[in-house]
Amino acid sequence: MITRYMTILLVTLATLYGCSDDKVNSTGQWGKADSLSLPDSEVTGARITLSDRGHVTTEILCRRIRSFESRDSTMAYVVNVTSFDSTGNATGHVVADSGVIHETSGEFNLYDNVVLITESEAKLETDYLYWNSQTDQIETDAYVRITRGDDVVTGWGLRADQQLDRVRILNTEKGTITDTRELSEP
Repeated sequence: MITRYMTILLVTLATLYGCSDDKVNSTGQWGKADSLSLPDSEVTGARITLSDRGHVTTEILCRRIRSFESRDSTMAYVVNVTSFDSTGNATGHVVADSGVIHETSGEFNLYDNVVLITESEAKLETDYLYWNSQTDQIETDAYVRITRGDDVVTGWGLRADQQLDRVRILNTEKGTITDTRELSEP
């Protein structure tokens, strides 16, 4: 759902449409010291479409993207990502208040009001979600709520695949599960 292409495209887009490297400090003077806290580039109202061989694979909407090259960080605000299969059907959707991408390590972190809905309509709600692009696994140590049909499980911490087919909640708080085959260790 969240792909390496998204990371590369967000960083590239932020660089292409961003501000110049020249920065003005608080005294109105050009200086390097203040440039460390300012983004290298910034984009507002970003709509990014990723495709593979002419087929749209992902659509990313962000209110704002800020790139900090020296910190290998790209920050996105009000993130809304939809993934599509080769026929154009939505296969997953994730929203969050913000996210941070570290391109070198392939890490993607989503923060606050994170909601992931899979193709099978499983729903994950949490305040923090980490995606490891190397393993295509998601994880968090925050409070989670997973809803799949009539089944609801809550607890602290999660390790899962992106489609929530294989889920492990680290500290289960409570839950109602009618089909335990759907919840298994990744």
